[in-house]
Amino acid sequence: MNIVWMEIKKIFNWKILLVLAFVNLVLYYLLISFDISVFPNGRPALDSYRIGVEMVEEYGPHMDDAEKADFRGRYEQEVAKADEFIQSRDDFKKAGIESYSEFKEHSGRMKEKVLFEEGINLFWELQERERLLEYQSNQDMIMTNQLSSANPSMKKQLNELKETGQFNLYTEQSLMNMEEIFRSISIVVLISVVLVVSPLFLSDRSKRMPDLQYSTETGRRLFLEKFAAGMLSAFIVMTVLLAVYLSLYSLNDPGAFFDVPINSFIGGFYWHNLTFVQYIVLSVAAIYVLGFILAVVSMAISNLAPNFITLIGGHIPVVLALLIFGLPYLLSGIVRMTLPIWLVPVLYGVLIILAAAIGRWLWVREKKLDIVL
Repeated sequence: MNIVWMEIKKIFNWKILLVLAFVNLVLYYLLISFDISVFPNGRPALDSYRIGVEMVEEYGPHMDDAEKADFRGRYEQEVAKADEFIQSRDDFKKAGIESYSEFKEHSGRMKEKVLFEEGINLFWELQERERLLEYQSNQDMIMTNQLSSANPSMKKQLNELKETGQFNLYTEQSLMNMEEIFRSISIVVLISVVLVVSPLFLSDRSKRMPDLQYSTETGRRLFLEKFAAGMLSAFIVMTVLLAVYLSLYSLNDPGAFFDVPINSFIGGFYWHNLTFVQYIVLSVAAIYVLGFILAVVSMAISNLAPNFITLIGGHIPVVLALLIFGLPYLLSGIVRMTLPIWLVPVLYGVLIILAAAIGRWLWVREKKLDIVL
């Protein structure tokens, strides 16, 4: 264990820490900061999020028929407020607008003035309430269309959702924001793992350390100690970065929707009716698994590469393949019905087995490797 600790200290030298800080700072501003500092992004997203929070506070994570009726009643109350507002202003009278229904049909300057110049919340929120009510009133049609193109396993899940009526109820802003931020966080975390563990074996080999190590009885077993140090270092990097980025993500107040099932948000359908917070935990776990798999592959490249140029060249296709082709399936689509229910678990199983096989092959190779002087 003492050797492992010493290897970890070697990995986290000041140069690596400086590069890691610089890369994370750049990638944070390129990929993550916008979705945190500008959320909700403009209108009607702001009004959509605000109404969603209000719905959760009022009705909880589920809505029954009485609560749906109450939500429609509140819309009608807001329409009455809009009618009063319109009738109290002379500029509406001059434009020939006497009610909210007439305002909706109006295509002149008054709509632009009220929505964009004055930014009156009441009128923005009414538009969002109408969108939500349209989804709720069209639940049967939406589900019928979804079932018409569904396979048997999808139909089972969709029919269960249809019976409960708990779909297309809540605004999707917080869920979309979470998925976008986690996609960006995963990119930053995985690149950081590669930066930390990739020089692990090559740096020692460039100093001819194995020639000295392999001359002793315990020398070859140092490979396992270094491998363990690499995995622990990957865990440390992922844990620290996830703690930092999730703390920043909490500024978007996702907690308001933690207990809402993800199928209850407007948007797609999911294989498993997880709550929002369970979906977050699952996504974090997926990033850890992908990070460990990438750490194994990165250490394998480090062990085989003859120089640092080859090390960089070997990592580029692996990292690009994972970020461009892997993440849409392994993270973004982890429980979405756009993918077959078996695909993501099979992909994870194949990658985990492949990583384990690579680790075993490296150790077998290490035990048989000759020292070439």
